[in-house]
Amino acid sequence: MNSATPQDGFVAMAEVVKAVGLKGELKLYTLLDFHAPILDSEYAVWEDGTPLAAAGHRPAGNCEVVRLAGCSSRDQADGLIGRRVGFLRADYAKADFPRPDAGLPFRWLGRPLVTAAGQTVGEVDEVRWTGGQYLLVLKSGSGEVLIPAVAPILAFDPGLEGELVIDPPVGLLDVQGG
Repeated sequence: MNSATPQDGFVAMAEVVKAVGLKGELKLYTLLDFHAPILDSEYAVWEDGTPLAAAGHRPAGNCEVVRLAGCSSRDQADGLIGRRVGFLRADYAKADFPRPDAGLPFRWLGRPLVTAAGQTVGEVDEVRWTGGQYLLVLKSGSGEVLIPAVAPILAFDPGLEGELVIDPPVGLLDVQGG
């Protein structure tokens, strides 16, 4: 069903880092946009857009162990090391896509950031996970501007395009150099 083309924009959510056991299971190192229910859906794909047929998966620390349909040996699993697993950006907007309620952070990348008062702040260059919250990273002449991606600072926006609106506390942009 899924066939990747450049305009679809593959979004990586994990990378195969090793084979596990003798029966072809894979250990995935999870990335920023990892959401386990996607593995159970028709939307999980390899980086080339071919469908990923997960027959089961389980958490393993900060990784995920996946069993694939048709991968039943250590040798087959070893051949998949280094491949990336994810979904196509174009599929994210579909009604049955298994996204978390708060959305996935990839959707903030490249979007303009403005204050509620209409001041242009910049464009989101990177998203970082700090262990407790996401930070939107904007490059500036003096370094980086870090904006916590939490309510009430960032207005919720489930979309993939358009301006993101922030209501920064007094001094945040001054302290950050923005």
